[in-house]
Amino acid sequence: MSGMDKGDALWRFALEVYQKPGVSDACLLLQDRYGCNVTLLLFAAWAGAERGVALEAEEMTVAAETVGAWHGEIVEPLRTIRRRLKHGPRPAPDTATGKLRARLQAIEIDAERIELETLAGLLPDRQSDAGFIAAAANPALANLELAAPLAGDTESSDSLRMIANAALSP
Repeated sequence: MSGMDKGDALWRFALEVYQKPGVSDACLLLQDRYGCNVTLLLFAAWAGAERGVALEAEEMTVAAETVGAWHGEIVEPLRTIRRRLKHGPRPAPDTATGKLRARLQAIEIDAERIELETLAGLLPDRQSDAGFIAAAANPALANLELAAPLAGDTESSDSLRMIANAALSP
């Protein structure tokens, strides 16, 4: 499968999983409270759930570093401006600024798609061995835990499990 095909597959997966009940809330909680990158989370879930790849810590580090500047310099500023327009500054919020906010959201989504396509190109061309997958019990969850190295509190762990379960459900 070529990098572009993987990018399309990851994009479709991300859209499908993100729309499942509770997933967007879980992703946004992990993003807003813990500083997680949602595209990395979706890449991690896709690698495990759809591709059967249990990523190694070094591979997740490379993925995060590869998209880090793009995410920090392009995606996050677009998100910040879009969110700011929801409540101000004046003249926001009004009809005109609402239309601008909608256009910014579309651009932010385009930027996230570029990030996902970049991440898809980094997917190792291997399937994890059955022993590792059995030990991990859920490669999507194992990958998500690498993508979101958190304190392991209940809230973050529950959010990661919700994303993993959504990624694995038809």
